Amino acid sequence: MLTPRTDRSEGDRVTTTEAARRVATDALTERGEESVVTTTPHRTRATWVVPATSASGAWRVHVDPRTRETRVVER
Repeated sequence: MLTPRTDRSEGDRVTTTEAARRVATDALTERGEESVVTTTPHRTRATWVVPATSASGAWRVHVDPRTRETRVVER
């Protein structure tokens, strides 16, 4: 699921692991997931990959570092 793209300033880029975790947690919470726990995100060339678990399963959230768009993949 992609979050809607909005105009963002340079300051809204996802540049840290903590910011990637926040964006991923928000994306899962917006999907209705409860008790979201993330583990250490890692950065690839084009995205942050944030492993996460929730009350209903395990997930990988891909976060675009420039736009903050997310793609949630069930593991």
